[in-house]
Amino acid sequence: MTNRNLAGHIDSFEGGVLRGWAADLGSESPIEIVACDEAGKLLGMGIANEYREDLSVNKINNGEHGFTIVLNNELLRKESSIVVKDRNTDQKIATSKFKVSNSPGRATVSLESLLGNKLSFAITNNHVDEDIFTLVFRVENEIIGKFECDGSKTLSYGHIYIPAKFLDNVTHTVVAFVFGEPAFCGKLEIQGDPILTPWEYLNHSRKAPGYIAKPSSADSRYESLTLQLNDKGRKVDIESLSTAHSVLVEGFEGRVNYPVLTLPSFDTPKVSIIVPAYNKFSLTYHCIASILLAFNRTSYEVVLADDCSTDETGRAEEFIINLQVSRNTENLRFLKSCNKATDIASGEYIVFLNNDTEVKSLWLDELINQHESDPNVGVTGSKLLNLDGTLQEAGGIVWSNGEPWNAGRNGNSYDCSWNYVRQVDYVTGAALCISRVVWEEVGGFSEEYAPCYYEDTDLSFKVRDAGYKVLYVPHSEVIHFEGQSHGTDVSKGLKQYQKVNEATFKRAWFNSYKHGSKPSLANLYLEKDRNIEQRILVIDYATPMEGVDAGSHAALKEIEMMLALGFKVTFVPQNLAIMGLHTKKLQNMGVEVLYVPFYYSLDDVLDRRLEEMDGVYITRYEVAKNYIERIKAEDKPVLFNNADLHFLREMRSALLTNDQEAMEEALLTRDEELAVCEAVDAILTYNTTEQAVISSHLAKTCNMHITPWVVAPKPRGKAFSDRTGIAFLGGYGHKPNVEAVEFMVSKVMPKLKALRPDITLYIYGSKMPEHFKDFESDNVNVKGFAETLDGVYHDHKIFIAPLLSGAGIKGKVLDALAYATPTILTDIAAEGTGLTNGINTLIANDADEWVEAIIKLYDDEELWKRFSDNSKLLAQENYSFVNGVSRFKKIFESVGIFTSARVEERFIGSK
Repeated sequence: MTNRNLAGHIDSFEGGVLRGWAADLGSESPIEIVACDEAGKLLGMGIANEYREDLSVNKINNGEHGFTIVLNNELLRKESSIVVKDRNTDQKIATSKFKVSNSPGRATVSLESLLGNKLSFAITNNHVDEDIFTLVFRVENEIIGKFECDGSKTLSYGHIYIPAKFLDNVTHTVVAFVFGEPAFCGKLEIQGDPILTPWEYLNHSRKAPGYIAKPSSADSRYESLTLQLNDKGRKVDIESLSTAHSVLVEGFEGRVNYPVLTLPSFDTPKVSIIVPAYNKFSLTYHCIASILLAFNRTSYEVVLADDCSTDETGRAEEFIINLQVSRNTENLRFLKSCNKATDIASGEYIVFLNNDTEVKSLWLDELINQHESDPNVGVTGSKLLNLDGTLQEAGGIVWSNGEPWNAGRNGNSYDCSWNYVRQVDYVTGAALCISRVVWEEVGGFSEEYAPCYYEDTDLSFKVRDAGYKVLYVPHSEVIHFEGQSHGTDVSKGLKQYQKVNEATFKRAWFNSYKHGSKPSLANLYLEKDRNIEQRILVIDYATPMEGVDAGSHAALKEIEMMLALGFKVTFVPQNLAIMGLHTKKLQNMGVEVLYVPFYYSLDDVLDRRLEEMDGVYITRYEVAKNYIERIKAEDKPVLFNNADLHFLREMRSALLTNDQEAMEEALLTRDEELAVCEAVDAILTYNTTEQAVISSHLAKTCNMHITPWVVAPKPRGKAFSDRTGIAFLGGYGHKPNVEAVEFMVSKVMPKLKALRPDITLYIYGSKMPEHFKDFESDNVNVKGFAETLDGVYHDHKIFIAPLLSGAGIKGKVLDALAYATPTILTDIAAEGTGLTNGINTLIANDADEWVEAIIKLYDDEELWKRFSDNSKLLAQENYSFVNGVSRFKKIFESVGIFTSARVEERFIGSK
């Protein structure tokens, strides 16, 4: 396309929005434009088609040539000018005269929650002084509000109101920026409801079409129904589910009718759910209906602790079938009534659940899973939600003055700060789980707190004093209708014991809390984590996905080893995306995962969180190269896990195909990758070959380590005579795995078929290319994604890894060791594994060697058994979790990050 007569100007750049004009002089047609940095990296694009009167007056065609472009804020955090070009011809139109600073802006804004039309936010002031500065908020390109900030405060809070046009149940992005600054400093996705009347005032319409789905709990009720109906082993019949769902939709206010609810019955329930009650049967009935509707795999019984009620509670068994009842002959009040109810509880675990609650699906499973996965866990507690869906409590803190705080109160329940398992000072008795063994060991609720209040805080302190953990479990969600049981007035009724028992608690546990921090919202983000040794920021290109690829397995085990050393691990994927169950797995491990919209870029993460970190662990050079300079400027040690040596893998692939262009790209990768290695404090590789390559290029002593790889012990599986065929497993988004399959199918299997047509190759893995379907033949079976690895390694005689290129260590090979499945490998596949030809594997490289090796190992049962035994032994000695934690400890110590031996010994002893 020929050059056009282009003209234009950049007028302003503020809050991530670039404004100006661009035109092809002499043409009325609007032009498509792109905004780039000086290096040509794309920042944003749009069309210059906005009418501007000043352009019309100055005879710039018809004046319809203005533009407004929202630029990528993450890419903007570089020292670079901004260039506007014609998208079609790449001609430069205008260049900005301003530059975006690489340092943090005046403020960082955390947009926290939208309640009705009120948007609340927290402001962290990065440059404390006496000046007043202005925050500006926009949706799309429209300014929706401004807020004046006091420059003398480090942390402050505020709110604005969202205009009605954006309260349309459609997702909008609210962006905050400091007036006059180019980059924005906060971002939040909102989906505002135009009905602003609080739900409690709409209760009369709870069954009306258009309103059934309005309560925040409606989504969870639908989820419960779906999970229950899809469960093939369902213990609850559809009629009972329908009744329970109707009860919850109708609500407890004003209830006079009580349709029969039928709880499931188990011979030996794992959990006893104790629901204490004194009158207010409508509340209790609503609570138990929610237990019935909520989907859980854990078997349970419900024990009603009736404290001499005079309403329908006294006849609860008539309305609720299979209900266990502990009925008092005299009024014992809350604490003693709960203690008494445990006498008839038959479960291995005891859960105390307030009757003014509504539980969500998996609330019980999530609590029990934490106990079952770690014998050191004594108490677990749920995330408590307000009726409107905001956060009521995310675990408790006791400050140095003995004052307890509900962490996260009235915040956004989806905020990543409150959505990972962590140790806390206490969890509330509104939804608390304790193992029977620990309950009996610590003596239950202490009766000096009778009749109620502080008994849960005291119990948590007793459990911790006995050496157990107290955990907040965020994915166990419970709606708590706060104040329904005892009211909110601390001057009368049972509520007055709140102040009385506060003094009792402070006297009893003074030595346990006196060295803590003073009450402070500013310190809350640090103080919410208890019993941690060091804080580590882990950065990777994406969230690890268990079972999908070897890299994910490695990442998860490395994080698990950091947790074993007592580290608080904060993980951030480069794309900041929530990845559903994979994000949840990390959170349930105790990892804080950062994601949008609560953080909007990695630069934003570093601005707000780097200061608290003791070190940064980065995987893959493509990620590290963009952030090394920023991290090192804060004098934080960087541990770099190369995952595999990318340039070595690329060079091997280029040599294999004799591709000169690919070799040139590999050389560019080499320069970038080695630059990262030179800048970091410790280099972690998976084999000594890569260490030797790095050392030969850097020509200096480096702090290099072999990254521990952990494989869990596996059962041996089938005998030699019960297995058939050979197997390969790979993630085919990784080119070396595709090359390996193509080599086997085209070079090896035809030769093998001529000699042994009975031996079949089974191909497993994820992200298979379409052309793999063409490989199906008499001796090749393309199986696809393997739901479980057991079949891959147990059903077949030999696991093969015919890798012709690649680098790093091969997780699939180490899995074969754990399963004690004999292997045949190329030299590249064997690198770093410790496997030796003739001792515990066979090495083959060309097609003839492969055919010979397969037949030899396939037919020789004695050799097969020897390789199986030796593989199992190698896995136990080199790839155990205990060995990995010990090595990881030394790696972190090499950069000055130390941990106490006590933490390591306690964790390893429990594995």
